[in-house]
Amino acid sequence: FAAPTTAADPNVREWATSDLERRHAFLATVTLPIASALELGAIGRLTSGAPFTPVVGSDINGDGARNDRAFIFVPATAPDTAVGNAMRTLIADAPGAVRRCLISQLARVAARNSCTGPWQPSFDLQLSWRPAGFGLERRLTVSVLTVNLMGGLDEWLHGAAHLHGWGYAAAPDPVLLYVRGFDPATARFRYLVNGRFGANSAGNGGVTVPFQIGLQARLALGPNRMRDRLRATDHRATAGPDSAAATAHWGSPAPAPQPPANPIVRIMSFRDSLGLSAEQVTALHAIADSLDVLSQSMQRALQQVRAVLTPEQWRKVPEPLKSPEAP
Repeated sequence: FAAPTTAADPNVREWATSDLERRHAFLATVTLPIASALELGAIGRLTSGAPFTPVVGSDINGDGARNDRAFIFVPATAPDTAVGNAMRTLIADAPGAVRRCLISQLARVAARNSCTGPWQPSFDLQLSWRPAGFGLERRLTVSVLTVNLMGGLDEWLHGAAHLHGWGYAAAPDPVLLYVRGFDPATARFRYLVNGRFGANSAGNGGVTVPFQIGLQARLALGPNRMRDRLRATDHRATAGPDSAAATAHWGSPAPAPQPPANPIVRIMSFRDSLGLSAEQVTALHAIADSLDVLSQSMQRALQQVRAVLTPEQWRKVPEPLKSPEAP
């Protein structure tokens, strides 16, 4: 029976939102290079609020667990005037999400995870150093980073007794009612309304993530493929494509020279300015794909192109493309 929360018959199966649901999460990172080996990074997160259940701060069903869901009293009809006035004040002063949660469940037992806490922002900084000396070749990254920077700012600006719930572990206070006695005549508990229901700073139960400054180091082992490829490219560019030293050192020959461009394809790229018809484009495609071009018989292919085009269209073809040696 010691379920997360209970109401009425604990044997009745029910479906509700998970305690771990965070429906929306946004993450933003910014990196600012300060020097060749030094950079400053900022990490910002914004997460939607955590769901929680209005509960009673005592065990009222006798199962040994303080997980009983609270009854949401209607201020005007509450059996205790003090409870009615306190509920009226709480609904008037509570944040919008908490107010909507209470109003939607008046005169009944609260549903599991029916309330949602506020959005939770976080912001941290990280300073990273990647030394190139000592034979490390920037394989080592040493970082100084903050943990829960906004929580530290919250405590610094507002004091430990007046926290605003910035940063991590901003859990809303789920206790709506406290038991202050029992009336044997009516067989009812007497309640006291928690005026800080839904407040962030009261719901952490003393368990928070303190502001911290951490130091971490990361060392990359093994070959750096990207660096090796860049070095090989730079070496070939310096030594030349025919350098035997480059081939022997890097174990791969220089890339083969590119074949000459197909002038027929380049002529077809002017189809709009030449005013080519669909039939002419089809004929030029056939010439471009023919063995005459692939075997470097450019002159014969260009003669076929000239036969397909009108004299006016042929005059508009750029002169470099009319030569078989056109690049």
